[in-house]
Amino acid sequence: MAVHAPDRAFAPGVQTALMRLGYNLISARTAHRQRDDGLLRPQLRIVDERQLSELPARRDDLPQILLIGSRGSTTTEPDEPSLGRVRRRARLADLYQLLQNALEPQPRSVPRVTDALPARATRGLESWSGAIRSISEKGCLLQSTSPFHEESRVEICFPLARQGLVQIPAQPSYREGVRTGLVFDPLPDETRIALARYVEARLGS
Repeated sequence: MAVHAPDRAFAPGVQTALMRLGYNLISARTAHRQRDDGLLRPQLRIVDERQLSELPARRDDLPQILLIGSRGSTTTEPDEPSLGRVRRRARLADLYQLLQNALEPQPRSVPRVTDALPARATRGLESWSGAIRSISEKGCLLQSTSPFHEESRVEICFPLARQGLVQIPAQPSYREGVRTGLVFDPLPDETRIALARYVEARLGS
């Protein structure tokens, strides 16, 4: 991604989080030189509206995300195709969905991180101990000591930083051996917010 915006246009840790999610960030000028040199060009651009005039005079057809002020945009709509507008300081949650929809064949709605959180799943009198191998605010991948069936929901319990021990109903969605994908449902707002903050902190740390 070509970025033509100062660091202060992003919330703390967002650029680090994007790179850890696999997005390569380069300056807009570097991207322009790469195109002229015949190198691999970026697929989109993130630009602060205050710096649109600083972009090279010879424009390309890159779709872009425009970073705008808290009172809305002070510019007219740029000529390049627009993916959307995000208020400064841009948060990961606001950028992520736009990037996923633009760049991924199977976009995710929220970011996830790999992990190794100890966890236990229970269903009635049955229980499975294991570890959460990846997690987002919507679900997780649980590696358990033994496989369990997908047909009915479980309660999954695990420690979460600043939240303590949480217990969440979860519906199995798929299974690969002793690894089971779980969708959290229902999820209290307090727990969802805590999970989102936990993921962002892990990505930005």
